[in-house]
Amino acid sequence: MTDRTCEELIGLWRAVFGEAPPISTDPGLTAEVLVRCLPAAEPYAPQAPAMAQLERKAS
Repeated sequence: MTDRTCEELIGLWRAVFGEAPPISTDPGLTAEVLVRCLPAAEPYAPQAPAMAQLERKAS
């Protein structure tokens, strides 16, 4: 991973846990821990009114 990617992982860690990672470690492991600790997100579902607007614009 690039230095930029590592910096972004550290920033995301801070956002999720409120502090810097406790130790410097493998960036892949850091990413894995972050993904496991992120809250579950609901599946994406487009809103019906927005879809209706798109259909009207297309016609």
